Amino acid sequence: MGLLLFFMSDLSAQTDSINKVSDAPEISFETELHDFGNIRRGDTVVYNFKFTNTGNKPLLITDASSGCDCTIPKWSHKPINKGESSAITITFISEEEGGDQAKEIIVYSNSKTPVKILRFTGYVDYSEK
Repeated sequence: MGLLLFFMSDLSAQTDSINKVSDAPEISFETELHDFGNIRRGDTVVYNFKFTNTGNKPLLITDASSGCDCTIPKWSHKPINKGESSAITITFISEEEGGDQAKEIIVYSNSKTPVKILRFTGYVDYSEK
């Protein structure tokens, strides 16, 4: 009998954990990949990765980072309520880069999926203007 109570208690804890996750915010991006196409050397290009909170609780982006100084992410630090939309704006500065580019922005949030990776590509043309 004691063993049965242990398993029932463990099952109850798992169910509570699942319910908490289903109540969590969820970040849903329109797209997680953007291609800038051809970029001239020295140009600065901007793209908005639009998203919606499709979960049940307020969504908070806690950080967004890239691997280089050439890519700058910006986002709202205010909570995004259920059903609301916002964007992570990325600015790519092509001054130091050349040729094919493939960059990532790592987004951290309180979402069911707490880490998302956004990607962009492009080709920086170093030929004479």
